[in-house]
Amino acid sequence: MFIQNRIDKLRMEMSKENLDVVLIVSAENRRYFSNFTGTSGALLISENEMILLTDFRYVQQAKEEAPMFEVIQHIGVLSESVGAHLTKMRVNEAGIEDSLSIGFLRDIKKKASSLSIVSIDEAVGNIRKIKDASEIEKIKKGVAICDLAFKHILTFIKPGLTEKEIGLELEYIMKKNGAEGIKANHVIASGERSSLPHGAATNRVVQIGEFVKMDIGAIVEGYYSDFTRTVVIGEPTEKQKDIYSIVKHAQLEALKHIGPGKVCSELDEVARSIIREAGYGDNFGHSLGHALGLQIHEKPVMRSTDKTVLEPGMVITVEPGIYLPGWGGVRIEDLLIITEEGYENATKSTKELQIINAN
Repeated sequence: MFIQNRIDKLRMEMSKENLDVVLIVSAENRRYFSNFTGTSGALLISENEMILLTDFRYVQQAKEEAPMFEVIQHIGVLSESVGAHLTKMRVNEAGIEDSLSIGFLRDIKKKASSLSIVSIDEAVGNIRKIKDASEIEKIKKGVAICDLAFKHILTFIKPGLTEKEIGLELEYIMKKNGAEGIKANHVIASGERSSLPHGAATNRVVQIGEFVKMDIGAIVEGYYSDFTRTVVIGEPTEKQKDIYSIVKHAQLEALKHIGPGKVCSELDEVARSIIREAGYGDNFGHSLGHALGLQIHEKPVMRSTDKTVLEPGMVITVEPGIYLPGWGGVRIEDLLIITEEGYENATKSTKELQIINAN
């Protein structure tokens, strides 16, 4: 049902743009429109046809995962087979993804030289930005796994562990509890390294008196979740408590304003103004948040230049932070599902600064 609804929406967009066919090659869009999870393949979707081209390794899998599609085994180079099929289909106008390589496009044009092409990224993005019930369920499962992993890691962290050891423990707990994978480069950054917004785990040893920033994400059936909390080892200093309090206040104020009809850039400014007025405006250099789904970063993005209006069904993160080079940093991140009435916060973990016993 969900796949058919997505195809129907795509065909409506095709009709608006007078497209004869859409070519889908990227892994995330292939999965979104067909449920096919193999690593090689292409979708050709027209008004009357739905073709999935793949090689011998994935033919049986494709038939099982994408029963709505005509599965065709290609021999040789995928791009050349796509070009040959486009010629057979006698189409003139094709929609393609911006990510399609020059080489792939060149091979297509060898077979279908008269084909006119336009980008479908905006159209596909408009479809994918509103999540259906199936997608939301998977994302919420991922967040629940993150919550569980965070609860566990609070009892595991202690001085003397390395960032990598903390990261490996988080990964183990997440996979043990249902994650099929984790987002690339979990951020596990301690001490002065916590000022790195995307500081991947190293062999640095965690010490008493330091922040440990953890930005993690579980993958469930291809869908990402995103979660950040910052903890302190031993009693925090006044400055640590102050910085944490500012970030928490900025996030809570942003949450008060979020809901359908709200503009991304205006929400970003709500949180940013609080951090700026506290004197740390230059130390909050990324967006307030972003959408996610089959990719960890999707549109819209809550930044000053994004005028997107939030709609029910969108899934976004809210993650303000302050980063002080040579000292450390704090980020707090929740994941929200926009609803008709406002939003549902899928992240259940406390926002209070968690103090890890240093003994």
